[in-house]
Amino acid sequence: MTALRVLLPAVLLALLALLVPATAPAQADPYSPAVPAQCRVAVPTTVAGDRVVVRVRVSVPGDLSPAGTVTVAIREADGRRTVWRTTARHTGRPLTLEGPRLARGAYVARARFIPDSPDLLGCRDETGLAVGAVPGPGGGALPDTGGPPLLALLAGVGLVAAGGGLVGRGRPS
Repeated sequence: MTALRVLLPAVLLALLALLVPATAPAQADPYSPAVPAQCRVAVPTTVAGDRVVVRVRVSVPGDLSPAGTVTVAIREADGRRTVWRTTARHTGRPLTLEGPRLARGAYVARARFIPDSPDLLGCRDETGLAVGAVPGPGGGALPDTGGPPLLALLAGVGLVAAGGGLVGRGRPS
């Protein structure tokens, strides 16, 4: 009887093991171990006829160095033609590239980063730029100085001053 008490649970456990379907071993969720990079392209205000300066910065979180290739292109805002394209080596520090002389108009500067390391993902960024300021007699490059916007500003300041004077005079002291 004691042998039956030990043998019966063992036989039932073996039959139960045969009825339970085999399952796949546990696996980790699929994910990309690559770290995403962030691109930032900036173009300061440019005077018509001066060379365009394009600044590209690539950053990644952590202690990885974003080394790779950066392709920079300037195209017309309507997308009809690419005016300038270049490729530069990025070694982890911000890039400053000198572009072409551009005529008046609206353009789009685009940067694309392709990393050397498989641990990083590439990135893209673009920004619009308007070339249109004309150099003044002193060599300055201030767009929209003088002309109708300045006249409207002066007229507004005059109206505010006159209104303040009328309100001050109209109130009893």
